[in-house]
Amino acid sequence: MIIVLGCSFSLGWYSMDGDNEIVHRDYCWYDELDRPYKAYSHPGGGLMSYCKCLDLVCNPAPASASAILIQESFSPRIVIHDTFEYKKHRENLYGWKLNYIYSNTIAGLPKIQKEISERFDFDWQSGISHWMSVLNSNQVGWEYLNTACSSHLDRIAQSTGLPVYSYSFTGKKYPYKYIKYLDVPPATEKLFWDDRYHHYREDNDPLHFNKLGNKLLGQMIKKGLDNELS
Repeated sequence: MIIVLGCSFSLGWYSMDGDNEIVHRDYCWYDELDRPYKAYSHPGGGLMSYCKCLDLVCNPAPASASAILIQESFSPRIVIHDTFEYKKHRENLYGWKLNYIYSNTIAGLPKIQKEISERFDFDWQSGISHWMSVLNSNQVGWEYLNTACSSHLDRIAQSTGLPVYSYSFTGKKYPYKYIKYLDVPPATEKLFWDDRYHHYREDNDPLHFNKLGNKLLGQMIKKGLDNELS
């Protein structure tokens, strides 16, 4: 069994309803691997979230697990949860519950802003969003934190005793010592901005893959993973 960690791109395939995306959890790219799997999806999450996931599900690693596959996301994503829990969506697919109380991308998350302001009884003003947006645009500081998360993720991965592979979704790679990157082209180069596979808005706002995009992504990753596990 392959344990898969990913972001919202590992939750399912997406269709459009007007300007809104609809997620369908009956199929995702890892269904193309032709291997048993258990997938953990973290919409809005990244390396920091994957550290916590591995601590929860691979400490110790399940006896049936043969390898771990990490679908790296856009970075950085620094997220703090109130509680860290998963919901079962279908057999062998789990998604984390979106009950976090901080994210470095919160300036673009009005629903989370509303939930936090109601919970802590304050008015979320536009100036707060602007401040958070400016903070998030300072990538140097966040990347220091994200690189620290990558080092911690590498340590946890090694402690599982399983082979651990990572797929760089964007082409960015961290200096892992234990985790090994698959030799697979980035999805952002091969599949993004193509109406046949990918949803996006005219203001260059990337969304997610449709069913065909997921199929092609899965076939790409399958080839890289097979080369490692064969």
